[in-house]
Amino acid sequence: PRFRRPAIAVYMRHQERTRQFEKQTFDVTSQCERYCRCICCPCVGLSTTKLELGPDEAVLTKHDCCNHIVQKRPYAQLGSVDSHHECGICWSVGSDLTGRDGRLMPGWGCNAPLVREIVEELQERKLGRGNVAQMRSHEDLAASVAHAHAKLDTILSHMGLEPPAPRPAEALAVAPLPAAEEMIRM
Repeated sequence: PRFRRPAIAVYMRHQERTRQFEKQTFDVTSQCERYCRCICCPCVGLSTTKLELGPDEAVLTKHDCCNHIVQKRPYAQLGSVDSHHECGICWSVGSDLTGRDGRLMPGWGCNAPLVREIVEELQERKLGRGNVAQMRSHEDLAASVAHAHAKLDTILSHMGLEPPAPRPAEALAVAPLPAAEEMIRM
């Protein structure tokens, strides 16, 4: 009974660090691009672009009469997320989700509050569910394992037993499969 409290504390700390996020959807259709494309090629012109922020990944969906493109990216793989201010009035969101040179410019490009909201939400989700959150989760797991070792050592000493000697790292390594070795030679 006395050992449960630290385990619960570690679990609660883990829950605080790994936040759960609600699903959010943003209409990020660029009206400028939409109408310019409509003049050039009516079938692809009236397009819509939607950004869905789920609990674990961002989904960018582009839809027009000819194409339906869906890009999914876990928050850990987003890389940089930036807001860009161009021509004095236009605002856009740049990230790895939009491609190397692509940017999301919602509406007519003048909606700075929406761009800031998208950037802040993506940044928050990157920190809460991305690589940083995974590192924190691993740290919590290591602390939990160390706590379990301490409890086991206490139980063994109470019973008058010696803890087993740690095994060398070579004994813990897994040998490669013969098939993998053969493939390397090819």
